[in-house]
Amino acid sequence: MEEVELKVDSKGRIRIPAEIREQIGDVIILRKTTEGYLLVPFLDDFKKVVSSKPRRTGKPECWSPEQMKSIWEPKL
Repeated sequence: MEEVELKVDSKGRIRIPAEIREQIGDVIILRKTTEGYLLVPFLDDFKKVVSSKPRRTGKPECWSPEQMKSIWEPKL
């Protein structure tokens, strides 16, 4: 695995070299792991969500406005 040492400037910014920015894209996720922090290209996570199976199955029910409002009301 390639490692690059980056420095934080006085304003808390990190400069990522251009050749690395080209590989990771414009938007990244900073993910905390047990070993430290990991920069993850946003596109990878987006692809996982788009290509994953939906969590819901079956046909959605068509509720009336009264049925929808009933779940919002506090139960005493």
